Amino acid sequence: MDTNIIYNEDCRQTMREHIDESSVDIILTSPPYNMTKRKGGYADTGRYDVYTDWKSETEYIQWTVDLFNDFDKVLNKNRSILYNFSYSIENPSLPSKLVVSIEENTPFQLIDTIIWKKNCGLPFPANGKRLSRNWENVFVFARKNEINTYENNRRIKSISEKTGQKYYEAIYNFVEAPNNDGKCPYNQATYSSVLCDKLLDIYCQDGWVVYDPFIGTGTTAVSCVKRGLPYIGSELSQQQCEYAEERLNKLKVE
Repeated sequence: MDTNIIYNEDCRQTMREHIDESSVDIILTSPPYNMTKRKGGYADTGRYDVYTDWKSETEYIQWTVDLFNDFDKVLNKNRSILYNFSYSIENPSLPSKLVVSIEENTPFQLIDTIIWKKNCGLPFPANGKRLSRNWENVFVFARKNEINTYENNRRIKSISEKTGQKYYEAIYNFVEAPNNDGKCPYNQATYSSVLCDKLLDIYCQDGWVVYDPFIGTGTTAVSCVKRGLPYIGSELSQQQCEYAEERLNKLKVE
């Protein structure tokens, strides 16, 4: 299986044709959020260059359930999925519905929710009924039969002499990181390599293979290259793939 590569294709094709069974150690990604059909549509406004971010709620939930069942085939034992997901002002209940559907229809269970505190919030204050959001969720999933065995980097801080109880270092579920790594002409919904850095520090060990099925402009891969971690990415947009490769080539030269 090849690593340190971004495939210009649907992630399901990548998982079916290019990734070995049980060979990925961390899935770290930020999928399309299924934002609303506004006048003109997001495809016309440039949110993504080739992807129209709109399905019916039923279609989107089933699409996500199918995706997680595909994750089950490629994810190694005792590993986790880090899934950055938020909502638009028109579908604030979608993340909750999504988590429930994943738990009911896939082998995975939510084991933690991390708050990503961003530098600035959206939407801009043009709606008197909605608060501006300056945070997003990162949902952490593991298989239901591995919730007590999945691996991360938390270290034992002390052990009780009387009971043998282990106490671990405190790592809080609140991460501060920039909104993104800068503007990109092909994707207005990128996320932050600083966020990826902090998540990988907690959940990823040396040598583990990281897969991002929606790698976009290569943000996850940037974090992996800085750490010497092997990565695999999938991205529908050829322009975003080329943009990501340019970013990574510059980083490797440095």
